[in-house]
Amino acid sequence: MTARATLKSWAEGRELVELVRAAHRAGWLDQLRSGATVEKLAAQGVPAERVRSVLELLVAAGVAEAEADTFRLTPAFDALVEGGEGITLSSTLEAVDLASNRIALATEPVVPGFTPAEALVLARDWGVGPTEDARQLYRVIYEALPEFRDRLEQGGPLLDVGSGKGGALLTTLTAFPGLRAVGVESVPEVIEETRRRAENAGVADRVELRAIDARDLKDVSEFAVCYWAQAFFATEARADTLARIFDALRPGGLLLVQEILPQQAEPTVRVRLDLLFHRQQGTDFGRSAEALAEELSAAGFADPRIAATPAGRLVLAKKP
Repeated sequence: MTARATLKSWAEGRELVELVRAAHRAGWLDQLRSGATVEKLAAQGVPAERVRSVLELLVAAGVAEAEADTFRLTPAFDALVEGGEGITLSSTLEAVDLASNRIALATEPVVPGFTPAEALVLARDWGVGPTEDARQLYRVIYEALPEFRDRLEQGGPLLDVGSGKGGALLTTLTAFPGLRAVGVESVPEVIEETRRRAENAGVADRVELRAIDARDLKDVSEFAVCYWAQAFFATEARADTLARIFDALRPGGLLLVQEILPQQAEPTVRVRLDLLFHRQQGTDFGRSAEALAEELSAAGFADPRIAATPAGRLVLAKKP
C-alpha cells in the first residue's frame, strides 16, 4: 500500500500536465490570460460544474488564480502561454513528452540517438529568446567575465559551438551590435530553426550558421572568442571538438563553457532524471566546473578560471 501510494503521488504531476495540455488545446488558457468565468467557459458546452472543478484544480496547482468569480493565469503561466521569452507552452509540453518516452527506454540494451525531429524538440526547449530581459541577464553574466565581454564589444568574431536554437548566440548578437559570429550545429533541422530566429531578431547579416559536426571545423586562428555548449556533446566527441576549437581560436583567444547542473552532495530526483535522459545519449551532461577546467587544461588551454554568475558557474580559459 505504501508503494502504491508513492506511485500515485508520482502520477499527480503527469495528470496535471495532461490537464494543462487539455485546457490549452480547448483554448481555455488563452481565455484565462485576460480572465474568464465559469459561465464563459461553460458556454462552449462543458458542464459548468466540471469547468469549476478544472479551474479550481488549476488554481491549486499554481497555474491560475481566482479573484471573486474571475479566473486568470498566474504571471508565470501567462508568460509561458504568450511565449515571448522564446520558451513556449507547446515546446515545453513536447519536451515533457520526449523526456517521458526516452526514460521509458532506460532498461533497453541500446538506446537510439535522437531523430532530427527529437533534436529539434530538445533545442526548442533550451535557452531563451533574444528579448530585452534576456539581454539584461546576459549583460550581467558578461560583467563577471570582463575580458570576454570586451572582445564581444570589439566585434569578436565569436564561434558558437553547439548553437541549438540560438538562445545564447542570438541574444549575444543583439546585445553587441558590432559583433559578428559563426554558429555550428550538427542537425540541419535545428540550424533552419536558428536561421529563422536570426531573421526575426534582425541579426542574420551578422551570423553565419553551419550545419556541420564540430569535429569538421576547418578554421584556423579565426576567432577571438568561443562558447562551447559542452553538455550536449557525446563523450567520444569531446576531445576532437576541443582540438578543432583550439585551432579555430586566435592565439590569446578565449573559450567559455558552462557547468549545467549545480553540484550537490545528494542530487535530487529531478537532477537524476535529467542526468539519465542525457547520459542515455552518451553525453557527460553533469560535469562540474572543476572537471571542465581540468578538461580544458588537458586540451592545451591555459589559466582556466571558474566564475560564479547568474547562469551558474562558468569556466573561462585562454589559448596560449
